[in-house]
Amino acid sequence: MKSLFAITLGLLMQVATAQQFTVQPENSKLSVSGTSTLHDWECVAETFKGNISAKIENDQIVSIDKFNFQFQVEDLKSGKSAMDNKTYDALKEKKHPTITYNGTAVVMNGHSATFSGTMKIAGKEREMVTKVKMNYSNGVIKLSGAKAFNLTDFNMDPPTAVFGTIKTGDEVKIHYNIQLK
Repeated sequence: MKSLFAITLGLLMQVATAQQFTVQPENSKLSVSGTSTLHDWECVAETFKGNISAKIENDQIVSIDKFNFQFQVEDLKSGKSAMDNKTYDALKEKKHPTITYNGTAVVMNGHSATFSGTMKIAGKEREMVTKVKMNYSNGVIKLSGAKAFNLTDFNMDPPTAVFGTIKTGDEVKIHYNIQLK
């Protein structure tokens, strides 16, 4: 009888360790960078949301069950309003105001993982796999990395300016350093 009680208690404790972690935007950074015929550029997402459901054992992340991240296109800022407006047009912000990444699977490998999910940009969904560095300490998960992709993969035309003489490169990269608590 004691064995059955111990097994039941052990199972309950394992279930109890699955926790929900929410993005702490004040301690996080999400940006998009790329190139153009004039100069390299970067837009920073001023605000974004996200959460992860993770199982923690012995102060280590043992599994991640669910994850999702999102931000509003209009929250991307470069510091140049003309460039921001070109970005919003390219991302089809009026029709598709939100960019999302919803998880489908996570493969853990020590302090790194491979996240698989569906990215939705400008109304187009694509499967995306990205390598992520992870750290867990004092109830906080930190995720960092970068993922390059082409705008044309999402049926977007790279923005142009000055009657097409300035052209943005097709490849962009999302950089993230995210803290979740």
